[in-house]
Amino acid sequence: MSTMHLDLGLAQTINRATHVTRGFRRIVMVTATGDNRPNRLVADLTDEFSRRGIEVSQLPIEESKDTTAPSSVPAPARKVLKKWSLHRQEKARQDLGESLDHQSAIIVTDPSRLDEIADLPVAGQADRPVVVLLVTDPDKAPDELPQLVDLVVTPNPDTNPWKHLGVPVHSIGVPAAGASPTPGDRPKRVALLGPCTDEELSEALATFDRACQVVPGWSLEVCLDDETRIHSAGAARRDVGIHPAGSENTIMNQSELALVLTREEDLASRILDAAGAGLPAIAYADTPAAADILSRSGYPATNMEELASALSQGMADAPLRRIQRESAAEVVSGHGSSKIGDAWLDLMFTVGRSRR
Repeated sequence: MSTMHLDLGLAQTINRATHVTRGFRRIVMVTATGDNRPNRLVADLTDEFSRRGIEVSQLPIEESKDTTAPSSVPAPARKVLKKWSLHRQEKARQDLGESLDHQSAIIVTDPSRLDEIADLPVAGQADRPVVVLLVTDPDKAPDELPQLVDLVVTPNPDTNPWKHLGVPVHSIGVPAAGASPTPGDRPKRVALLGPCTDEELSEALATFDRACQVVPGWSLEVCLDDETRIHSAGAARRDVGIHPAGSENTIMNQSELALVLTREEDLASRILDAAGAGLPAIAYADTPAAADILSRSGYPATNMEELASALSQGMADAPLRRIQRESAAEVVSGHGSSKIGDAWLDLMFTVGRSRR
C-alpha cells in the first residue's frame, strides 16, 4: 500500500474522531458538593461524553465547610488541618487551571459553586476552556455570572429566566436511553419508577388505590432494593408486585403505564426511561422539562388528586394508551443520547472557535 493511501486513511480516521468529539479531549463537571448521587442529567451526559472517548472528571474542589475538623480534634491541630485543607484546595484549583486548554470544557451544574471557578487561572487566557453553566431550576437563577462563563444551557424549553445574565442561553433536551419496547399486548400493569422516598412510596400506593376504585383489575409493580421497605410497601397485597431493583427494565416491558415519582432533578430523565420502554408516564409536571415531555407523551398532574385522576384515565382508555405509545417513540427519538451529545459538543465548539 502506498504512503499516499496510508496518509489518506489516517486523515479520514482523524476527521471521524474529531467529528465525534469536536476536538474536545477533557470535560470537567462541577457538581453539587457532597451529593453522593449525581442527578441523572449529569450522569447521562458523563456517559455520553465518555463513550466518545472524552475524559470526563469532577472538579476536585470542595467547599471549606466540608473540610472542617471534628470538635474532638485539639484546637492547634484543627488550625493546621484548616491551613492544609485550604492549601490543598488552592493547589487543586491551580493544577486544574494549568491543565485545561481550548480542547477542554468546564460544565458547572450547581450555580452555588460558581464562585469556586471565578478566579481560576484560565480566566485571563485566550487559549482557555469553554465554561458552561447548566441550569434546570428557574427559581435558582443567579443574579450575575463570573466573567469566565461563556454560555448557559438548560434542558427547559423556555430560556427566558436566564436571559438577564448577559451570555447566550440555549435549550438542549435531556438525553434518553436507547428505546427497546416490547411489541404486542401487555398485562394491565403500572410500573412505579423512582427511586422513591418512603413518603413517595406511600403516595404511589394511595394514588393507585384511588385509581383502582374507578378502574379495577390492574396491578402496581414496584422495584425496590431494600428488603425492609419491601415488606412495608404492601407485600401482602395481591395487586402490588414487589421486584428487585435490577429487574426494572423487564418490568417496564411487561407493563402498560408508568407512574413516576422521584426527585425533581431526575423527573424528566425517568419519564424518558418510561417512554423508551413504550410506556406513557403519569407524573407531576414539576419541572419545565418534565412538563414538556408529558405534554407530548403522558399524563401531567399538579397535585395528588390530579395524579390519581390521570392514572385512572390512562388505565381506562386503551386507544389513548396506544396513541401515547406512538408519541413516546417520537419523543425518545428526538432525545437520543447521540443527538444530545452532538448538540452539546457542537455548541461548545462554536463558542470556543468564535473566541479564537
